[in-house]
Amino acid sequence: MSCSSLGVNAFRPSVQVATHHLSRLSRPVSTPIVFPVRFLSSTPPPYHSRQFQHRRRSGRNITSHTLLRKPLPWPTAAQRFGVRTVFGGRIVYKHYIELPPNYTDEDGLDFTSKDLRPEEVHAIFGADIDAYNANKLLKIIHGRRVAGTLEDPAVAGRSYGYIVEQRQKALAYLRDHYPVDEIANAGLRAEDELAALEALEEDATPETTEELDAKKAPREPTGKTNKLYKGAIQKNKSVYGDSVVEQLRIENEAKWAAEKKRLEEEEAKKAEEERNGVAGPLTPLTHPEKFGKLSPTVQKWITSATSDLKEPPKLSAWQRLWPSATFVLVLLGGLGVYIYTYKPAKRNERWFPEIPPAAATVGALILLNTLVHAAWKLPALWAPFNKYLLITPAVPKPFALLGAMFSHQAFGHLAVNMGFLWVVGTLLHDDIGRAKFLGLYLGSGLVAAMTSMTEFVLRQRWNISTLGASGAVYGAIGAYCWMHRLDGHRIFGFPPPPSEGLKGIVFLAFVVATNISFLFSRAARSRIDVTSHFAGLAAGVAAGEWILRRKEAEKKARMEPMAVRVSKV
Repeated sequence: MSCSSLGVNAFRPSVQVATHHLSRLSRPVSTPIVFPVRFLSSTPPPYHSRQFQHRRRSGRNITSHTLLRKPLPWPTAAQRFGVRTVFGGRIVYKHYIELPPNYTDEDGLDFTSKDLRPEEVHAIFGADIDAYNANKLLKIIHGRRVAGTLEDPAVAGRSYGYIVEQRQKALAYLRDHYPVDEIANAGLRAEDELAALEALEEDATPETTEELDAKKAPREPTGKTNKLYKGAIQKNKSVYGDSVVEQLRIENEAKWAAEKKRLEEEEAKKAEEERNGVAGPLTPLTHPEKFGKLSPTVQKWITSATSDLKEPPKLSAWQRLWPSATFVLVLLGGLGVYIYTYKPAKRNERWFPEIPPAAATVGALILLNTLVHAAWKLPALWAPFNKYLLITPAVPKPFALLGAMFSHQAFGHLAVNMGFLWVVGTLLHDDIGRAKFLGLYLGSGLVAAMTSMTEFVLRQRWNISTLGASGAVYGAIGAYCWMHRLDGHRIFGFPPPPSEGLKGIVFLAFVVATNISFLFSRAARSRIDVTSHFAGLAAGVAAGEWILRRKEAEKKARMEPMAVRVSKV
């Protein structure tokens, strides 16, 4: 059977459109260049050898005014390894004839010489996807554009975990910035499918009388079918009966409908969970290839650190909050007793007499936070850390309100908090002493953590967890700025004399304004616990005002006996 008798109408509608469009594109104004074969890239695509043999037998040539490169007998280094040279950038494919032999839909193709940066990804997709997964999605979509499978239901149904909106944004971005003739590529792929069917039917054509007689009886598939259609021919069906392509089309449409239904159900379920605040299953490891094969011991640690709860326990807000609230009140009372009973040690009684008390106290807090950050890298500690160093409103643990104050998983989070703690903490420590400083720091952190968890419980945000020393650090910042609200301060000598510097109240207003701006940023709200910042700041200001009034009362008490003696004289 020839290609013309089979006809393009036997293909799925998307391939029909692509092929007809290609037929219009292949009428050049100038005289076309004639080549004996169409595949002019240095690397043959799938089923090239079969198609080449078939076209050599049929004596047909392919014409095109766009395919100008001569073929090479071996793959180039760029096509085999995906690079131009040892020091060059990655090669970018735009034409179907250049499709490398190791191309897969899951890996896709590079669309640019280097991946997009996080800020570029954020401008395209927003804060819902990280840079690694965004670049991977763009490569998948670009690969489909080049391979001509963008509208193929069997391929388009593979989402690889990306939602429809993300795939649409990726396609729109690629079409705007990296133009590819998608119609021509789809048409070339359709032509290859036609040639593959011709080769399939030619292989199945009987050549002898014995084969003609054997063809009358039911027979098993010959096994010579092109790999693109392997398994598509049903048992006891002749290729001259029902159309193989029609069978493929029906099967692909059924698969696409089932996949589409599954994706719609998953998206509907996810949207329902987000509206109701129901925690779903834990997200699997995003890039397991980075870690290699996990040992049984590590897998055991990961399993022990993973909760087996299908949904949060059925508890009222009061039942979730009162144990933690009681724990915080007890600790605040203990801190108050510590402040009133603490007596500073003499210089010769201190462990490190050469180190100033402020540097020793703040340095010890920074060291403790750094050690906990390093311990997060040990899978063996994940189970206890998840319980006692991470605030989870779905399954609250009272001690976690204190433990989370010393817990940081990201180094950037740790560096920012500890940097501010060193700068402001040492100054505040020199003003109020070790006991009041520790009481203010720990008390602000506890108040911030309790306020944050209360908000999450009341809003039923069970899929949220929080950690970090931000609430305590904001408490120290609020107390120092409030106690020195009318004093001038310089940062690295700015502003220079004769200016008195910026007032403490200006710094405090800047901190408040910065956190208010976080409320209007979706990316910031998803990563920053603004509630704990405001709660810690308020607790610090209140503690600073209490310390100022206590100093005034103590000063007044010391001045009264002197006033009495002066009056007697």
